[in-house]
Amino acid sequence: MGQAKRRDAELKTWLASLSPAQKVVADAAQRVVTRYVDPAEGTGMCYRLSFFLHLYLLSKGVRTAPVVGYVNDGTDDIFMSHAWVAHEDKKTDVTLHRPERPHLNPAGDLLILDFPFRRAHKYSYHLTKSQAAIDLESELLKDPRGGMIVRHKAEEHVLMSRRAQSAEAMRAYLDSAPDGTTYNRFVSIIEE
Repeated sequence: MGQAKRRDAELKTWLASLSPAQKVVADAAQRVVTRYVDPAEGTGMCYRLSFFLHLYLLSKGVRTAPVVGYVNDGTDDIFMSHAWVAHEDKKTDVTLHRPERPHLNPAGDLLILDFPFRRAHKYSYHLTKSQAAIDLESELLKDPRGGMIVRHKAEEHVLMSRRAQSAEAMRAYLDSAPDGTTYNRFVSIIEE
């Protein structure tokens, strides 16, 4: 069996194994990617799309948790702030496959319920930073330019973590998007 046929069989087996709620998650995630992220070549949208996906799935009766944590690409000790959606302890990450700075960070797997829907680089996911990451950030803070970036990202992480605690805060964040892609606009795009 060729590689494409094996992959197709693997995908069909995975889809057949999903519960009804998981099928709703998988369908919504695929539509976010194929109808918005890919055509728009969207990058740097992990918070927006995780918040959107969480709220959208909630409107469909599927409970998820928006997670604001960290990812590490395994090439160093830097933990980058990142967001994804969890359902039944399985990650759905519709943005890591399109990194904002591909020259610095490789494209990661497109994960839907922990299934590598599109395979790429394997990242590790974390809720807290490792001691090595904390130590490296301490060193970076000593450099004026690096320190400014580290402080900015840390502040952003705290702010997004707070927003992830409230449906109203997530919705307000989405509806204030400077590009006009509000929650309702996302809905219209993925339900076309």
